Parts: sequence; C-alpha cells; structure tokens
Amino acid sequence: MANKQRSRVVTKTHCTSFKVCKLIKLPRISPPADLYAALNNTSPKNNKLYNGYVNFIDYLLRMKKIDTKFYLILFRMLLYLEEHELQSRYNLKNQKLRCVSNKFEIIVPTLDKYNPFITIGDEVTIQSKDLQHSYNFKIINITWKKVYVAISDEFPISQLLENEVDISFHSVNWPLRCYHYVLDNMCHYNLENLINPKINTHHYILSKVDFDWVHKSVANNEEQKTAVKNILNNSSYPAPYIIFGPPGTGKTTTVVEAICQIRKEYRSKNILVCTASNAAADEIAKRLLHLLPHKDIFRMYSASKLSSDIDKQIYPRSNFINDMILYLPKEIFIWKKIVISTFVTCMRLVNLKLQTDHFSYIFIDEASQNIELESLIPFIVTNNKTEATSHAQVIIAGDPYQLGPMITCKKIEHLLGKSLLERLMECEPYQKVNNKYNSRYITKLIHNYRSKEAIIYTSNKEFYESELLCFKKKNTHSIISNWRIFSEKTFPVLFIEVEGEETRTPCASVYNEREINVVRAVVKELMLSKIGSRKIKGEDIGILTPFKQQKIMIEKYVESNNITVGTIETFQGQEREIIILSTVRSKIFVHNNKRHIGFLSNPKRCNVAVTRAKDFLIVIGNPLILREEKYWYTLWQYCKENNATIFVKNIEVFNI
Repeated sequence: MANKQRSRVVTKTHCTSFKVCKLIKLPRISPPADLYAALNNTSPKNNKLYNGYVNFIDYLLRMKKIDTKFYLILFRMLLYLEEHELQSRYNLKNQKLRCVSNKFEIIVPTLDKYNPFITIGDEVTIQSKDLQHSYNFKIINITWKKVYVAISDEFPISQLLENEVDISFHSVNWPLRCYHYVLDNMCHYNLENLINPKINTHHYILSKVDFDWVHKSVANNEEQKTAVKNILNNSSYPAPYIIFGPPGTGKTTTVVEAICQIRKEYRSKNILVCTASNAAADEIAKRLLHLLPHKDIFRMYSASKLSSDIDKQIYPRSNFINDMILYLPKEIFIWKKIVISTFVTCMRLVNLKLQTDHFSYIFIDEASQNIELESLIPFIVTNNKTEATSHAQVIIAGDPYQLGPMITCKKIEHLLGKSLLERLMECEPYQKVNNKYNSRYITKLIHNYRSKEAIIYTSNKEFYESELLCFKKKNTHSIISNWRIFSEKTFPVLFIEVEGEETRTPCASVYNEREINVVRAVVKELMLSKIGSRKIKGEDIGILTPFKQQKIMIEKYVESNNITVGTIETFQGQEREIIILSTVRSKIFVHNNKRHIGFLSNPKRCNVAVTRAKDFLIVIGNPLILREEKYWYTLWQYCKENNATIFVKNIEVFNI
C-alpha cells in the first residue's frame, strides 16, 4: 500500500488519455581537479591553478557582496564550496560496519531529517583501509540516523566487516544541480533588469480607479491597495515589484488579492506562483480555491510528494491522478491560468519549452528564504532562448529581516545566504528617498494584524523603524486566567529569567535541562488555564527553541498535549495564540576580540522568534547572557520596565 501511495510519474497504463512529460535530467557538476585539491588540501595537478584557487577562495571569504560583473563565476565557486562543505559534513572515517538482513547499516551522527542531504537512491563509496579496495553501493533505506545500503548475494561481506572503513556519500542533491543549471543558462537570457534593476525614467501615475476588492481588509489598507494597483499596471516593469511584508502585515493576503484582481481584469493572462516551501504554496492555493473558479488553479507537486499528504481541497486541482503524479504535456498545461509550485519543482517546466510571454505575471513568495539562484529558476525555465527578454511583471514578496536560506558553509553565508530580495533592496529603485519608498517599485506593509502591540515592540523598534501599526486592540482584561502569576496582568509578554546550564551533545547541538523543566511547568499551568473566557488547548500553544536537541527533548514531554514544538527556522511563517520561547544559551563566546552569543547573535533569528505569538509571548532565558546582543537586550529591558519579568533560581521553588 505504501508503494502505491508514493508519488511516481504516471505511465500510459495509469492514464491512457495523457502523454507524460519526461523528467529533466541534470548532470552532477563537479569542481575542477585543482579546485577539488585546494578544498581538500591534497596534491594538485597544476600548481599554478592550485595556488590561484587557494587565493580566490580566500578572496571570497573577505568579499562583502556579489559584484554582478562577475556574477556567474562567483556563484559557481560559492556552489562548489557549499557542496564540498555538505559532503564533508557526512563522510565518515575509521568506521566498523554492521550487517543487518543482507544490508550494511551505517550510523551517520550528523544526519538531519529536517534538512536532508543524503536521500534514498544516493551512492555510497566504502573503502577498506586494510585491503585498499573501494566499493560502491546504493542507499535503499534511511531510518533516523541509520543509513542502509543493499548488498548483493555474491558480495564478500566478511572482508568489509573485519576491517575499518572510510565512507563517503555522493548525493544526487537535486536543488544544487538546479542552481548550476541556472548558471549554465543565464548567458542565453537578458536578466540584467532582474538581478541589477534600474529606475525607469518613463512617466507613471498611480491609477485612482478603485477596484471591487475581494478582501475587506485590503479595501481599508492603503498600502495593500497601492501594491495591488501598481502590480496590475506593471509600474516597475521591467524591474521586479517588491511587497515588503513584516510579520503579520498581510503579505500573503496582498499576493492573493493581486492574483484575484489580475484574473478579473485580464482574463487571458497566465500567472506563475513560486514559493520556497510546499506549505507556503499550499496556503496560497487554498486561499485562491475559496475565491476563484477551481478550473483556473493548478497546483504542481514534485514526484517525491505523497498523495496522502495532500490537502483534500487541493488534490482535485493538482497533478495527482489516482494517487500518482502526472506531469502535464504542453498541450494541456498551457490552459492552466494559475500555476503554483515550489522553485525546484518548477524545473519540470523546462521540457515544455513555453513561449517567452506565456506567463504575464510571476510571483515569488517567501523570497527571503531561498538563495538567489533558486529565485531565478522560474525565469530560466519560462523564457525561450530565441527571445532574450522576459515579458512578465515579476512580483517578489517577503521580508529581508526574517531568516534567510540555510547555508552549510558558514564562511560564505554572507554571500550565498543573501536572498535575491535582500540584495535587490540595496539597489537604487528600492531605496528610501526623503524617508519614503518609491511605491512604483516597492510597498512596505505596516499594519500588523497578528499580534498585540507589546509583542511586536522589539521588532518594530529594531527592524522596522517603529513604522508598524498594531491592528489588535490593547488588552483591558487579563490575558491568562487561573494562572497565579498572570491572572491579574494585562501585559502580553513575560520574561522568565533562568540561570541554566547548556550542554553540548556529540552531534554538536545544545540543550538546557533547567529551561526544559521550566517549559514543562509553564505548559502544565497553561493547560489548566483560560485565554480570555476560553479554555486553552494544545493547538493554541507553540514552543520555539533555536537548538534541535532542545526541541527533541521538549517534544518528549508535551506530545500528548498536541502542542507544536519547533526550531525557530521551522516556525517561520507560522503563528500561535501563545508562544513559549526557550533560548537555551548560557555561555558567551569571544571571536576576534568580539563577544557574542553564537547562534542567537543573528538578529533575524531573534526577529522571527519574537513575532510568532498573537496574544501571549513567554521568553525563557538568561538575561545576563542574552543582553550581549542589543535585540535581546531591548526585549528584556522592555519587559523589565513593564514589570513583566520573574527570576527563577531553582525550579523546585518556582511554584507555577
């Protein structure tokens, strides 16, 4: 049954009325031999090239930003360094193999199911140190941190079991191959207006004609209305239009409103929506299905997606047929008016060879969460090489002050980890002039519909120039009843000061036992309390922490209450009535004579963490440590000024 549910490309036997779009095959791009030697400190073939690569890598580490004149070579090198770091993270030395049911079992301590590099079907090279032989195998199963490879009946198993071995993984790594494909094909297209936009000198006047707005909230929001009108009128073309959406300001609502208005005004125009995650793509699809004819909407999933995971509303409008994946042929695909996909799945459109003007609008959502080359995939796959110009108005929605893409090679994170959105906002059309953005190119949404004013205070002050306006009314009654500490308070933030001790695991993650105990105690009390007049349920609570080990350990204690526990990265884009944030950190580090708090020194991590709560934010941490960084200090000081801090010396005396 599981095999039937797993998505596969449909063959003619599954659906005789459709042709099947062949899968695009992307080759693995390997670094030049001397670059590989420079990365691994091994013997070079050409000393001059080797030394050149060493110097170039050193230059990359000191480079402040990407120079668009050297765009292709710089990004190519960055991808090589990132892949090398990923490879090094998982390769193993001096291991003893174990045989389980005619399979080799390999324990990989660094394996992470939330950000997988190793997948089923990848190759593994096992080299016997004593026998000086190497053997290649295929991964057939992965269970948590255990990887299993198939062994043929004729294989001399005992030879590898008796000796220590070195193990190296050769990942298919489809996303990295897509990024190389983008670089390989950029020379065929004129993307100058996309990667290095300039101000258009042509006269433009914002239309004063009002629309029949789909969302009542948009009708009362001048910033959202301005953005939608300018998008429909292609005000920034050929440059992208940016929807700068701080947390809770209705970014997705603005995107959905714009799509609906395009469909009403321009029935013949096609729209492509690309997002960094399936969750974001599904959210847009569900909202559109409530507002537009279902026949207009097509949600395209990847071949790895399980039919059992697809929302029932979306399933009939997706590329699933009889629980199998179908990639539509061009003759059918071109009739789909709104196509919604993740960036990487969008690569499937390459085979269709669409006309350059097929899509009139391309929306890039969650634009801060993916590397720049990922954001360029839609333009490479929807342009025709015979015409070197994109005809689409590009709309980029996101927030440059929220967390960006995950980069393994920390030395180049400042370059490869900068999203297209973040870099564009440094360009002239998107800069403030006389303290105002040019609405022809960018709109900053400023009405926060999610959180109480006190909850967004820190982010508003530190990141958004105190421009955010809180839509929610201030509390006049207690937020949490039945809980002694909070039953008479109206301030929606509580800072619980805990002098815990962080412990590092062999996998390099960190946990804090004392903070875990405080989290348990807080959850216990919350589950016996009310928010307003309503009893608090597990679904109302989210628990955030920066460290995976802390997440794992907290999860053990709260899973029966149906409470979501996640890292800050996984919670980006989500919200809950009540958020409990366990910061874990109890040490200060010094690097290049500068004091910092490691992982938590990233201001974007702080911004995301403190903006997920709607009604009540509880922060658990050590202020003596956290206040080393001004963002955390601002939060703690604000709580202190509002009598919203309590100090816990011993959990035993913390009778909550």
